[in-house]
Amino acid sequence: MLSRTLRRALCETGSSLPPTFLLPWTATLRLSTVSQAATAAPPSPPLASRTQSSLKLSQSLRDLLPVMQSQSPHYLTAHIHGNPYLITQGDTVRLPFCMHGVEPGDVIRLDRAVNLGSRDYTLKAPASTPQLKSPTKAAAATLDPTTGTLATHSRLVPREDAAENPEGVPHFIPHIAKGKFSYVDDRLFECRAVVMGVESEPLRIKEKTKRRQRHVRKVKSKHRFTILKIKELRIKSVDEIEGRE
Repeated sequence: MLSRTLRRALCETGSSLPPTFLLPWTATLRLSTVSQAATAAPPSPPLASRTQSSLKLSQSLRDLLPVMQSQSPHYLTAHIHGNPYLITQGDTVRLPFCMHGVEPGDVIRLDRAVNLGSRDYTLKAPASTPQLKSPTKAAAATLDPTTGTLATHSRLVPREDAAENPEGVPHFIPHIAKGKFSYVDDRLFECRAVVMGVESEPLRIKEKTKRRQRHVRKVKSKHRFTILKIKELRIKSVDEIEGRE
């Protein structure tokens, strides 16, 4: 009877304590938690607000910009997703696509302008960078004399030291030079547009059939277009551009 009681007491105490291999891991976990809480980094200070830098104007632009500013209304050729639009204040623009991430009533700024002008003056963007070309080595064709009746032609490529050959033909790379535009500095003007809404075209159904088959597949399409209204279009003054009060 006594042996059974002792055996039961030993089993109860053994079951209440965790296994020995868990004790070091528990102690390490507690120490790591305390150390992480003690070495927590302080919150970073808020970032400073970005201010638009001033622009130094040339003398000709300084003289003609006030004259162009006095001749209202002004016009602008803006690029929206690579498409040019000639706009003025109060115009309504129907984009050929649905602009994502905007809702009716949102105000967006158009800052990519190819030219900016008034009735008598036009300010154009500077010339774009020249199209990129890769120099290639010139290959000369020579006629090799042979003993047979047919002549063989061979193309000779110059050596490595003759890479800068003035007779080399430049090679045009269209995929690098594609879509390169230069724009008027956006600090010279203010152009803002309001998103009026989204229009949908009527539902179009097109039947497509495969040759020598009876199955007819109907394709439905209903495109949506975003409508913008030019709310503001003005040319800034010289003092405002140069950042003077």
